[in-house]
Parts: sequence; structure tokens; C-alpha cells
Amino acid sequence: MWALILQINLHLLEQRLGNERVSNILWCVGIIFATLLLKRPLSRWVAKLCAVIANRFTDKNHGRLFQDLTVRPLEWLLQTLLYYIAVNQLTIFLRQVVFRRLHGSRLTIVRVSDVADKIFQFLLILFLTLVVSRIVDFIFQVRISKARAEDNRDREQLFPLVKEVFKVIFWTIGIFWILGDVFNVNIPALITGLGIGGIAIALAAKESVENLFAAFTILSDKPFKTGDAVRLGTFEGSVEQIGFRSTRVRNADGSLYIIPNKTLVSQNLENLSQRDTRKGRIVFSIKYGLSEHELRTLIKDLKEMVQQTLHVQEPVDVFADAFGETSFQLSINYHLPEPLAEGARADAIRQEIALQAFRMISDATRAGNRDAVVQEPSSSKPLPGDNT
Repeated sequence: MWALILQINLHLLEQRLGNERVSNILWCVGIIFATLLLKRPLSRWVAKLCAVIANRFTDKNHGRLFQDLTVRPLEWLLQTLLYYIAVNQLTIFLRQVVFRRLHGSRLTIVRVSDVADKIFQFLLILFLTLVVSRIVDFIFQVRISKARAEDNRDREQLFPLVKEVFKVIFWTIGIFWILGDVFNVNIPALITGLGIGGIAIALAAKESVENLFAAFTILSDKPFKTGDAVRLGTFEGSVEQIGFRSTRVRNADGSLYIIPNKTLVSQNLENLSQRDTRKGRIVFSIKYGLSEHELRTLIKDLKEMVQQTLHVQEPVDVFADAFGETSFQLSINYHLPEPLAEGARADAIRQEIALQAFRMISDATRAGNRDAVVQEPSSSKPLPGDNT
């Protein structure tokens, strides 16, 4: 009985459907169905296996990071391989002619198998390059985290740029690989042509090339590093990342600015993190009414008050300037150590100086106004505001 059933089943598998054996079609459909079911767990298993290997080369447990970075491209790569195996089961279908082309006396025939080979070869190279790119991301993320733990700012800002260089190299190799194997491009001739057209490319990419060399200038000369506070003109912020083309700087209100690297190296840039003191300035606008002696006394008292304020360093300057029609400005300039002592805040020190200066100026101007009222007018003309 079982022999009869087996003979019938074998007979059915030998039947043809559209000139294709039923067994080949079943193999193709079965592999595709199995791929759809097993692609995610299989890719996770491969990623976990690679993560276990990766943990042996790091001092911390980075297996989860490796798995998160590589599981999706590995899934695409395995899926491509399995689909290629499935399609290759259809031998008759792959022999079908897509088109014929006659070049002089030479006849070119393109079959379905040729098209399938090129498509799968393209996807295979693409996903393989993506996997390598993600591995590069993993390696440099581990190195960056280690540099951050060791507080090594030089490596922390150098590794992201080196990572991008390696990724560009691998993607360039992948692109040339696709052009050579998939599209049958003559790579040596292409490189020669690129060399001839290098001048035009350089002119077209002038800004990008300048920013790239500016990035290496920043990394070699080290005018600033990641985490430093910088000032460029009136703009001030903290450096977050130094890239190929630009540097990311975040200002005090949380806005992120993308500044081209060549701008940072071509303009006067102030590294606020490298200063040993911080300058503060407070300006008061005072109406006329003080005598010269009172103004000199006020300036002296203000300077002594600022000098006695906690954390304030020399030089301390207090002077009158910007004389207008009805008032003049009194400027108070002082310096604070950088960095400040633990628990001290620059804005709190500034407010303390401003409040004390306001009290002293208010007392001095009130005293000056009382003296002016006591004095008799020098003429019989009514005083301003006297309607009598």
C-alpha cells in the first residue's frame, strides 16, 4: 500500500507545469516559504553568534550593541541568498530568453538566468557592504565609549572622523565592485577617466574638499575639541561633534547649529574652555546730578565693593563713559576664575554685584539730589518743573 502511494507521489512530482517539473516548483515555493518564516530567527541567531565572538575582544558586554547594528542587514543578506537558491530550482524558467540583440554579426542572447544572476549579485554586494559598514560602526562605537570612559577627548573627537573615512572607503570599494561585476564596467578605464576629469570634479566639489581639509586641520592643530565652549563672532555654544563637512555646535538655548569647518578655521575663533578667567560687565545708565567729587567717591566705593565680592579676581575697573544729553553710563568690569569653584555660579555673582551696585548708586544719586535742592538757584528763573 505504501509502495503504491509512494509511486503515485513520485509520478506526480515528475509531472510538468508550464514545462517546469512540479518537484522544482515545490522546492522553489518551499524555500521561499521557509525563508519568510525563518529569516528573522536565523539572522538573530547569526547575530548572537557574532556577538558572542565580539564580546571576547572587548572589555565590556557589547554583544547587544553588535546584534542591534547587524541583525537587519544580516537578515537581508541571508534572505537574498535563500531567494537566489529558490529561484535556481526553476531550471526551465531560467532558460527562457528575455531578448536578443544583433551587434553586426554577433548575436547576444539574454536569458532569465542572466537577469536573475545580475540582480542577486547586485543585492549580495550591496547587503554585504552594509554588513561591513555596520561592523565598522560597532568597532568605533566601542572605541568611542572607551575613550569617553577614559576621558580622552582627543580620541573621542578623532574616532568619529576616522570611522567615516573607513565607511567611505568600504562603500567606494562596494560601488566599484558592483560596477565591475554587475554592469561589466571597465574599472581601470573608469579610474583613468576619473583621473582625467579630476579637475572638473575638484572644482565642483571645492567646498566639500575645503571643509574636509579643514576638519583634518582642526584635528591636528586642535584649536578646540568635543565638549569645548567656543565663540565665533557673536555666536557662542558647545562643540558636540566634528564631522567631515561641518561641526555641530549647540548654543545655550538648546538650538543646534551646523557650521562648515572652513568657517571655523578661517575666522577668529575663541575657545572659551581654554581661558583661565571669565570677564563680566555690568552697565548702569545714570542721570546727571552728581558732582565730580561724588562721582569719584562712588567709583571708588564700587570698585572696592566688587574687589571684596567672593570669587572676583583682578583686574576690576569702574569708569564713566558714553556721556549723553541727559545721562551717562557707568561700567563695572570684573573677572572670575575659570573654572569657578565648586558651588559657585557666574550668574549669581553677577546678580550680587548688580544689586549692591544698584543700592550704592541709588544712595549716591538721592544724596546728590538733596544737595541740589538745598542749594539756592543761581538766577531768578524758575527751576524746571516750577509752575509758579
